[in-house]
Amino acid sequence: MADADAAAEAAAVYERITAFFQLHRHEEVQIELLPFYPIPDGHIYVDATAIGIPKSSLWKAFRHAHPLFFAALHAPSAEASRTSTIATASTILLLHDSEYLTAVNARKRILLSLFPPSSLAQAAPTSLPPITPLTELAFLTSLLTSPLHRHTKSPVLWSHRRWLLTTYPGLTTLPSRPSSARAAAAKAARKWARGEISTLFRAAEAHPRNYYAWTYARWLAGSRNVQFNQEDLVSWCIKHPSDVSGWGWLWTAERRSLAPAVYTDRRRDVLVQRYNQLLVVLKYSHEISPGHESLWRFIRAVLMQGVLDGDDDDAAGRGGGYKARIVDMLRGWDAREWPVRVAEDIWRERVCLRALVRDIDAMAAGYAVADTEMSDQPP
Repeated sequence: MADADAAAEAAAVYERITAFFQLHRHEEVQIELLPFYPIPDGHIYVDATAIGIPKSSLWKAFRHAHPLFFAALHAPSAEASRTSTIATASTILLLHDSEYLTAVNARKRILLSLFPPSSLAQAAPTSLPPITPLTELAFLTSLLTSPLHRHTKSPVLWSHRRWLLTTYPGLTTLPSRPSSARAAAAKAARKWARGEISTLFRAAEAHPRNYYAWTYARWLAGSRNVQFNQEDLVSWCIKHPSDVSGWGWLWTAERRSLAPAVYTDRRRDVLVQRYNQLLVVLKYSHEISPGHESLWRFIRAVLMQGVLDGDDDDAAGRGGGYKARIVDMLRGWDAREWPVRVAEDIWRERVCLRALVRDIDAMAAGYAVADTEMSDQPP
């Protein structure tokens, strides 16, 4: 009797959670997993497009979804409810375990069977399919941007998002209204790019040093030609000064902006922008939040990898170029007297500053200096 009651309760929780996601299948939702504490059995908190799921309730739903999923997975393909059961049960499996590769692959197979890439899969979805490319994108956005510690940094989910956009490129240019006009498609593409950057920033904020999110940023820039606003990137990194992955992507974006064609056509403008951005970063570090090694590694990479080399004063050998001004400013900071009581963060900044100036002088004298690259490899 007790087992029957537990099974019925697990089924009820499963239905409540899946009904919420089915109702909001076309929109982004906020998901939060609540800690274990005394609550009514199977209780779920719902507020508009936000859902709070106690971990005990999610575990009950998972216990119900797991056998359903595998039973449907091995059922004859002609069975009508098979696809719907797999799609619904895999939602619970992925909520419970962000790395559930079997569930992700099952959803991929459903999408490929219902929406072959050669067809117009980006058309407005009907209510009949259990999942569509659009609803899958919304579901992934919800998982990656909600305060779910494992999901926001899940390599499986970020890879699935790349697969989805690669398989269904129409998702990146879907107009808000049916239109074949080129202007409408371009506007829709810009809107999509802003949405992807917003998703990336929120995921990186939810999980610091989110290597997989910033790897996705590299893919967006390299494979989808998404343009990142440098000022927005600098602003984000300043708000998260210890995030080495954010600084690593900013450094990559700096180098991309100095591609040979851009550097030749807009050399002076680009150098002025990079110089001003570096000043903002340096002054923020020195005056507000000193001692962040990740930030100083970015500064080191910019100064020692030639981002500021090549302005007119440096080229003419007159001195006073952008790089020389930065180094002079650093020497001035280093020459200041130490306060009576030195906080640890100020001490760390002085150590980073002195090491940087020493290596710049060594490089200028012709000595080899190691470790000048910016790295954000995963731990």
